[in-house]
Amino acid sequence: MVESGLRIAVFHMGFMYSGGGERTAIYESILLEKRGHDVVCFAPTVRADACHPDLIKRINLYGFLPKVKVSLPLRDFLSLVLSSFLVPFYARRFADFDVILCHGQPATWIGYCIAKTLKKPYVCYLHQPARFLYPRPIDLEVGWKVKKDFALLNNLVRTTKPFIKALDHVSVVSANAVLVNSNWISKSVKEIYGCTPITCPPGVDTRKYRPSNNQAELTINNKTVGKPFILSTNRHYPQKRLEHLIMMMPKILKSCNVNLVVTSDFTSHTQKLMKMAKDLKIKDKVLFTGQVSETDLIKLYQNADVYAYSSPCEDFGLGPIEAMACGAPAVVWDYAGPTETVIDGFTGFRAKPYSIDDFANKVLCLLTDEEVNRKMGANAADFVRKNYSWDRHMSIIEPMLSNLI
Repeated sequence: MVESGLRIAVFHMGFMYSGGGERTAIYESILLEKRGHDVVCFAPTVRADACHPDLIKRINLYGFLPKVKVSLPLRDFLSLVLSSFLVPFYARRFADFDVILCHGQPATWIGYCIAKTLKKPYVCYLHQPARFLYPRPIDLEVGWKVKKDFALLNNLVRTTKPFIKALDHVSVVSANAVLVNSNWISKSVKEIYGCTPITCPPGVDTRKYRPSNNQAELTINNKTVGKPFILSTNRHYPQKRLEHLIMMMPKILKSCNVNLVVTSDFTSHTQKLMKMAKDLKIKDKVLFTGQVSETDLIKLYQNADVYAYSSPCEDFGLGPIEAMACGAPAVVWDYAGPTETVIDGFTGFRAKPYSIDDFANKVLCLLTDEEVNRKMGANAADFVRKNYSWDRHMSIIEPMLSNLI
């Protein structure tokens, strides 16, 4: 910790749902504050009830623009657009801050404008290159129908792409430092922006996320969680491919009587997933819990027999390391960010992309071989503690911010 704490502004693209990027920005704010810095977090749009509600209340959080109390359609879209183009009118608000830490777009663009206006240093943390500008194959396949605000943003970017791409590029390459969450994203950033970023993976609070011998019956949101169970914690968006987990269940149930537990807020896509489970006649074996508290999330991780991560082309994936920290071996695709966090045959398995049959076989191995499951779970917890603690993350972030002053 520096002798005199910094005044740090943390910018995020928007706290609209409980994702890994949102958790990273929240934990950075909490931990920098604990280390003696004055930290305030800002975002174009803030939905505290939908984004890690038990964590977000621990930080100083504000919108860039004054809060409008009336309910507006497409509020998130309007907030993101207006916050991006009205920066000159509120830039002076940040005159007393020493440094700005930006997560994603449009937070990086806003940080760039403020930094240039006030001659302040800023750091860009890229969880991924902006996906509306640089979509992944899954984005092109399924689009952004679940959230209308994102669909409208996608259309806006598509019609003004050369202009938006130029703004995105200058805001990233002008940063005093560029951080990324994985080596896989680092390669993309080098190709797109021509800069060499520093890899700084997110972490896990290893004091809370740890194995437990408590085998009491679980009740989550007034729903009984039957054991044994496979756990998944991804958002209910088509991009996360949760249907792959439902499609593998009939094969798994032929060999093992197990449940599939899926957390996260319900979306318009949830009904499609429920219908799929019903059509496959496994409705009673798939439990959708809805949003869960962090306390309940940890209990689920600690009691899960296997953690299944179906998201393709994932930049990092916080779920697998959280589960592994709690002693649950993970099954992921052998592609992109999770290949760095899951050591095949040691902390879990990596399945052939995107073979549902191979994924199911890997899950079955962990369900039916108790010794393999126990060893991999212990390996996983130890591996995360050594490589993915928040202390390790902060050992990169804090000195970098301090050295800019």
